[in-house]
Amino acid sequence: MKTVHHWLAVLCASGALLLSGCGKSADEAGAAKSEQEEGGAEGVAFKEGRGLKFTPEIIKALELKASEAEDRPIAGEVHLMAQVFKTAPEVLASVSLTPAEAALLQTQTFTGAKLVRVDRGGESANGRVDAVFALDRTPPRVVGDFVSLALNAAPRTVLTVPRSALLDGATGLFVYVVNGEFYLRTPVKVGARSADFIEITDGLYAGDSVVATPVEQLWLAELRLTKGGGHSH
Repeated sequence: MKTVHHWLAVLCASGALLLSGCGKSADEAGAAKSEQEEGGAEGVAFKEGRGLKFTPEIIKALELKASEAEDRPIAGEVHLMAQVFKTAPEVLASVSLTPAEAALLQTQTFTGAKLVRVDRGGESANGRVDAVFALDRTPPRVVGDFVSLALNAAPRTVLTVPRSALLDGATGLFVYVVNGEFYLRTPVKVGARSADFIEITDGLYAGDSVVATPVEQLWLAELRLTKGGGHSH
């Protein structure tokens, strides 16, 4: 257990440095290189294309738990940041989305705001569209205001994973998929969110097993073993 505790202590101590994207000293870089070679040391390894691998002792120490991606009915919450561009005769705000995200909004009934239209004028130029919402006049708005919209969608059955399985890293949203003895970082696209689950619109299949907790520690381990530049796909 001494090795397990040592590895966890090193991981926790290096967490702030890795998350901030700061560089390493020569000693730290050398240690990371040593750990990456031949599958790593201290009970953890990383293999490109396969992911992380831990000894049973490390898995137990991390209290690692997995959950299946499966269809569940959720009354989702969609959180958007919109900008007010008109205040009369009604208050209108817009948010830039991908066409797929906009299409998802158009199939839902919301409370908290009303979807007025989707402007697709910029789609050919940048691949994005503008969703336009009508807002309540209270509190008063002025042009240029940014408004956080929490849209409560009608319940529907979709592919979901626990919210704890998702991490928003520097390279985007991802989960760790259980791949035999390995844990592979996998990018995903998401949709509606509920209190406990989040919809996966791309990147997973029903039945895939993902790490529900502790995702952040796995990411730190991967960053450490790849000197901050790991990129599994």
